[in-house]
Amino acid sequence: MKRLLLFIPVLFLSILVLSCKDKDKEETPQPTAKNKILVNYPWRMSTVTDLSGKTIPDSQLDTQTQGIKKMDIQFQQNATVRAFDQGSSQVVNGGTWSLINDEKTLDIKIIGFSGEFGLEELSNSTMKLKTKITVGSTEQDALMVFTPVIK
Repeated sequence: MKRLLLFIPVLFLSILVLSCKDKDKEETPQPTAKNKILVNYPWRMSTVTDLSGKTIPDSQLDTQTQGIKKMDIQFQQNATVRAFDQGSSQVVNGGTWSLINDEKTLDIKIIGFSGEFGLEELSNSTMKLKTKITVGSTEQDALMVFTPVIK
């Protein structure tokens, strides 16, 4: 009988400790490797290519895409994004961003650059976003190639 009485408090404490484990975990999601790469540096569009890798000349790009080439895009950990003018470093636009579809799509919501962009490649040296752009008078799939801005 004494053994049974000693076993009950031990069992109770064991259950209490096991039930408290989940409460100690952080509620906020931890950044993924891709999130960390995105927020490391501002990004600058270096080129626009077709899907085969051939560079599309700036003169054939629509005005929206040409405008993006004049900005540096900075992703921040709080899911905000800012666009800076390359010459003056002034913020010219801002909004939000998120990785969706198992981190295969970058959803950006800022004026003039909103949409869901296929994340074709993301490394510390290159980011390639797949989108549809107007080249000449034809809409086609293209890759916007970004490089980090290191100052």
